[in-house]
Amino acid sequence: MPFPLSLDQQAYESLIAFARKGATTQDQILALDQFLKQIESANGLTRYLVLIQYQELDSPVPPTARFPETWPPELRFKIEFISRPVSKADVTAALKVKAKNPTSVLCTKDPAGIVGWTPVDSFFLT
Repeated sequence: MPFPLSLDQQAYESLIAFARKGATTQDQILALDQFLKQIESANGLTRYLVLIQYQELDSPVPPTARFPETWPPELRFKIEFISRPVSKADVTAALKVKAKNPTSVLCTKDPAGIVGWTPVDSFFLT
């Protein structure tokens, strides 16, 4: 029996943000992403996600970093929209706010951040 439930875009995006906070392991992140894709497919929605990581030019990466599995959380963030695809301008604007002197900026569509890392300029060519 169908369970009718409706959310506006803002409420759905908030639900995604809250759910992501609880998904902390790679397996949980991927399971959540699959679940969200099922909901979106059933409702004719498209979600656009880009995970971004970078280094600061004058700061070494901590020795505990093991790319791609472990990266300092302060040097990695995501941009996620339902309204439109993520653009290079979105990434550039976010870096201006989050980073001091970013270098080696990489992007991926993998929500777990394991595969597909591509330099930002090449990422937005495809």
